Formats: sequence, C-alpha cells, structure tokens
Amino acid sequence: MIRVLVVEFTRPDAAAVALGRFLRDEGVEVVHAGPVDTAEQILRTAEQEDPDAVVVLGAEPPSLPGFRVFTTAAEAAEWASGGRSHTADAPSDRAR
Repeated sequence: MIRVLVVEFTRPDAAAVALGRFLRDEGVEVVHAGPVDTAEQILRTAEQEDPDAVVVLGAEPPSLPGFRVFTTAAEAAEWASGGRSHTADAPSDRAR
C-alpha cells in the first residue's frame, strides 16, 4: 500500500483535508501532519513515518532529500491514482 505524508507548511491549507480524503478513497494510507512551522519538523516527521511520498502544501516547500515531494494536491492525486510507487522494485522497510 502506498503511504503519503500530507503537511501544511507555515499556514493551514484547506486542500489538505480534501486531498487526504481523495487519497484514502484511492486506497492510499494517509498521514496528515497538519500545519508545521519548520523544514526540520517536516523532515523528522517524514523520517518517522517512512512515507512513499510527501505532499507539502502552502508556502514554498523546503528541500527534503531522499523523499519524493509534491507541492500541489493535483500532482499528488495524479501520482497516487496512477498506482505508481517508487518502492515497486525495492519495497520500503514496512514491506520487508
């Protein structure tokens, strides 16, 4: 199962809830971190949650090396509904 971390960076974004519902309807496991204030918080949450992708909504997102990052709900929805996962050939630790 694809796992996506949804983060609202620096300000709340109403699209986060709608995106979370859409992704769940597509069979994606969603972790909604809510609004966060720093790039460090996003990175630490991503490291703890081990997502296949991170969606950062709101202000210009920080660099998150090692993670597939989407900056719009539309990008994330298109990726998730296509059923593609960067772990298809090498599953994450959750699947090993």
